[in-house]
Amino acid sequence: MTTLAVKHLSPPVSQRVEVVLLALIVCGLIFELVRRRRLMERYALLWLAAGAIVLVLGLWQGLLTTLAHAVGIYYAPSALFAIAFLFVLVMLVHFSITISRLSDQNKILAQRLALLRERVEENGDAERPRARREPEPVARSSA
Repeated sequence: MTTLAVKHLSPPVSQRVEVVLLALIVCGLIFELVRRRRLMERYALLWLAAGAIVLVLGLWQGLLTTLAHAVGIYYAPSALFAIAFLFVLVMLVHFSITISRLSDQNKILAQRLALLRERVEENGDAERPRARREPEPVARSSA
C-alpha cells in the first residue's frame, strides 16, 4: 500500500507580504468605516475577525497547509476557498437573521402608527364640536 507524500510548500515571501498587507488594509478600512459611523460595530466585528484570520494565515507559515491537510484537502488554495465560502455563508445567515428581525420590527411599527393615527383622528373628531360650542367673541359696538 502506498501513501501519498505531500510536500508542505510554503508560499513565496512576496505572497505572504501581500496577504499581510491586504489583511492590514481590510482591518484599517473597517476601523475607518466604524469611525465615520458608516458601519455598525456588530458588523465590524465579523469583518475584523475575517481580517484577523487572513492576517494569521499570512503570518503563520504553513498554517493553511496544515489546516488543509487536517481536514483532508491536499491543495491549500482549495482550503482557502473553503474558508472564504464558510465566511460568506456565515455572513449570509447573519444578514438573513438581521433582515428578518428588522422586517418584524417594521411591521410592528406600522401597526402602532396605524393605531396612533386612528386615535388622533378619533380625538380630532371629538374635539371639533367642542370648539364650535365655545362662545364667539363679542362684537364691539362703535359709538
